[in-house]
Order: sequence, then structure tokens, then C-alpha cells
Amino acid sequence: MNNRKLTIATCQHDICGNINKNLSYILRQIKEAKLKSADIVHFSECNLTGYAGVDIPEITISGYSEIQNGIDAIKKEAEQVEIKVIVGSHHYVSEEEKPRNCLYLISENGEVETRYDKRILAGITGSMDHLHYSQGNVPITFKIHGIKCGMLICHEWRYPELYREYKKLGVELLFQSWYDGGLDHMKYSTEGIHTGDLIVGSVKGNAANNYFWISGSNTSNKESCFSSFVVQPDGRIVDKLPRNKPGVLVTTIDIDKKYSDPSFHGRKRFM
Repeated sequence: MNNRKLTIATCQHDICGNINKNLSYILRQIKEAKLKSADIVHFSECNLTGYAGVDIPEITISGYSEIQNGIDAIKKEAEQVEIKVIVGSHHYVSEEEKPRNCLYLISENGEVETRYDKRILAGITGSMDHLHYSQGNVPITFKIHGIKCGMLICHEWRYPELYREYKKLGVELLFQSWYDGGLDHMKYSTEGIHTGDLIVGSVKGNAANNYFWISGSNTSNKESCFSSFVVQPDGRIVDKLPRNKPGVLVTTIDIDKKYSDPSFHGRKRFM
């Protein structure tokens, strides 16, 4: 199939522990993305719920109905404007274990099409992410306009094996969501700016090494380590949003356009 094109809206907005405030941003940005003719809207990690241990002290199953109400509102909006949505949330597999840090893919028909659960949590057992979340265990792929897509979440950028796994699965476009923000100015200037450069540089390398597109969505919570961006298969950034400001970055990608790929001849052999 020739000229497989897709218009993606890579979004960022301020995130807090109030689901209704987050939802207000989400619904506005979905509308804006549709007005700009996007086929899919991509949001950051935990952008509906807030991040456990940062925006909310803990996650309780008693509050799950509020999360579900938010998802239902997003489903309704997706159906009304006929657009796909990737949104960051929490999901309970069972009441016996901690929830998953997840990305929902909501179809233009207003249905949850699939869900990706973060597989590599930051920290070790009993610390950081592990205090609030349980981990997923499988990659997720789906197709839009004949284009095979995958999803990753935040800390997973540190593991090139996950990008290569998606390459082996035939992924051509990867949606990766982060929550790397909320730093004070001192911490940003001494640590955050370096972390942001490292993340963006690694993502560019993984895009080029695996020859696929990557949409990277981050929070705009000041100070954010980096702004949302899109990388093409040769590792070059197509465009990015201003850091620390809510926004919608709309990019039309042509999957069949050819880019420089020095790894082409050796990649399959080494895979």
C-alpha cells in the first residue's frame, strides 16, 4: 500500500490530582485536534488521573468510579468528533493487586480498543512506582490506516530491548507517554535539563536504530524536563511544542516516505 498517511496530535497539558480538571484539558485538546484534522490524539502518562505519589498520595479502589466516569466522558467525546484517543490512566485488574499505570486506546466509535500496561516500573520493589502500581507484562500493537502501532510508557525509554521488540513485531509508529515534570527551577537546572536531553536523545536514537516514527507526549507541569515532540525514522525531530505550556502538536506522517537508514543491511541479521 502506497502513501499511507496519518495525522497525529501529540498533546501536553498541566496534570494534577483532580480528575475533573485534567478531564477539562483533555476534552478541549481532543476538540482542537479534530479541528486540525488529526486522526488520533496522544496524551501523556497518567494525564487523566494524576501520578500516584506525586499528584495523589495513593490510589484507592473506592476512587475508581471517578476514573471510569472520566474515561466514559472521553469515550463519548471521541465518538462525537470521530477521533481515536490515547489517554493515560489507572486500571484495576483485580482488587487484590495494585492498579496498572496504563494507556487506553479509545476508538472513534467510543470504545476501548486496547490497553497497554507499563511493564518496567521505576525503582525497586518497595520503592518509587512499586509503592503504587503493579506491572504489565505484554507489548500491545494495533493498526490505524494500515499502519502498525505500539505503545510504551515513560521509564521504559531506558530499555532499548523494548523498542527492538516492537520492531520485531512490525511496528512502524510508536506512541510513548511520559510524566517528567513538576520540578522546581533549581532541580530542573541541575538535573532535569540533563534528564530531558538524555531522554530525547535516546528516543531519537531508538527511532533511527529501529527505523520507525515516535510520538512523545509529556506533561507541561512546570518545570517539565522536555516538551512533547515527534521523531521521524532517521532520528530527526520533526517538530516539538514549547516547554511548560499546554499545547497540541499536529503532524502528518507519510509512512511510505523513505529516510536515511544506515542500519538497514545489518538489522535483520542481528535481530
